[in-house]
Amino acid sequence: MTTGGLTLLDWIILALYLAIMVGLGLRWGRRQANSQHYFLGGGRLPGWAVGVSMFATVISSWSFLALPAKAFQSDLQSLMTVSLLPVAAWITARWFVPLFRERIRLSAYEYLERRFGMGARLYGNMAFLIVHFGKMAGILYLLCLALAEITGANLLVIIAVVGCATILYTFFGGMEGVVWTDVAQGFLLLFAGVVAFGFLLFGAPGGPEAVLQAAWTGGKFKLASTGFDWDRDGTVLFVFFGLTYFTQKYLSDQTMVQRYLVASDRDKAGRAVWLSSLLIMLVWVLFMAIGVLLWAYYRLQPGLLPEGLLAKPDKIFPHFIAHGLPTGVTGLILSGLLAATMSTLSSDLNSLSAVVFDDYYRRIRPDVGDRAHLLFSRLVVLVAGLLGVVLAMAMTRVHSMADAAFDFVSLVGGGVMGMYLLGMLTRAPARALYVGLACGVIFILWTYYCGPGATVPLPGLPRSPFHTLWVGTMGNLVVFVCGWLASRVMRPAAAPAIA
Repeated sequence: MTTGGLTLLDWIILALYLAIMVGLGLRWGRRQANSQHYFLGGGRLPGWAVGVSMFATVISSWSFLALPAKAFQSDLQSLMTVSLLPVAAWITARWFVPLFRERIRLSAYEYLERRFGMGARLYGNMAFLIVHFGKMAGILYLLCLALAEITGANLLVIIAVVGCATILYTFFGGMEGVVWTDVAQGFLLLFAGVVAFGFLLFGAPGGPEAVLQAAWTGGKFKLASTGFDWDRDGTVLFVFFGLTYFTQKYLSDQTMVQRYLVASDRDKAGRAVWLSSLLIMLVWVLFMAIGVLLWAYYRLQPGLLPEGLLAKPDKIFPHFIAHGLPTGVTGLILSGLLAATMSTLSSDLNSLSAVVFDDYYRRIRPDVGDRAHLLFSRLVVLVAGLLGVVLAMAMTRVHSMADAAFDFVSLVGGGVMGMYLLGMLTRAPARALYVGLACGVIFILWTYYCGPGATVPLPGLPRSPFHTLWVGTMGNLVVFVCGWLASRVMRPAAAPAIA
């Protein structure tokens, strides 16, 4: 076992991983002749590779570090977040994939313009750009903070190296390079998780039987609870949050929608959605189980865990990686952590560029040639990546990764799915949509500033009873219901895209 820090072998493994990823990007870079290929990979990639890429895009350093922290701190109830993921996958493969492959050229937000006009498209793409740019910087910062604590290396140097390596292979490789590096990174992430699971299960005194018995006695296998309160987390909240989050991800997120167009045909795109959902569920189970085993591992060996870390669950798994694994294995696990982050960052960079290109540049400069299109697309990747690195360097951490990530998605992403559903399921005109959006924004601001966690609530307003994780579900519901009610007193639009 190591005593902290990295050995030469661990550093060699990390350097080799980074070199391979950059090399793959450069290899695929030679095939990028125009913007269409840069963003869609020629539209002929195999469905299984697209599915693994979608899974690797969704899973990030948050999953790698915060899921074990959640299970270590409490139990397995958070697993109910993915309990209805197959429902979201079925809806997506059955309706969303055919819709987008038939109705859009590149940007997911083209549908909103076709249905409601340019204002809706701008709202949708700005929400995506803001959320993903902030998420990109946050994920990079959290990963590098963990790496700095494990390795003792300078935090700013790690951010610069990881960020620039990701920018480099995304800049040259385009979507084709992103997908194939995602495939390698996705399998590496899974392998690293399985290796960590094995060392935890067999590494404690008494072996697997003692570890599982300690976890069972400690109540760590609890999956569900019968109680319900609007202002507390629990089974019902996790189920609805998960259904909303993953449906919105598949429906309105450019990183997902773009991959429906990358697959060679509609059936392969649908199978890619199913494969991604199954792999996402597998990773949630695996890393939540790692959290349970971490609790039992240190319960059986209390002297191995510094007392101060008990109050910092996000640091438990990094501590085990640094101090509880043999030389070489630490480097392998850290490569999996890098893979989880870099696959998400590269997808975000390519999709950010796709949205800026299709929703803005191509509209402003419709007559320029393929070479200018490709140059602009790569320039956006470069600028967005460098700005993300700078923002990551400027960030400070506020509270638990899991809670911070969930809160961010619920508050900023709330309402976008309601826009799409209003367009697909009703004949609401654009004016009705804007009424729904106005109501949704007011609701989200009220729950944020007057909710149970608000430290300085707005004076004169009633307190919101909703837990932060309800905001996404309720915000989308408010947009849809208010938009539909407004449409009842307005002239209906054309027939919806999905009857």
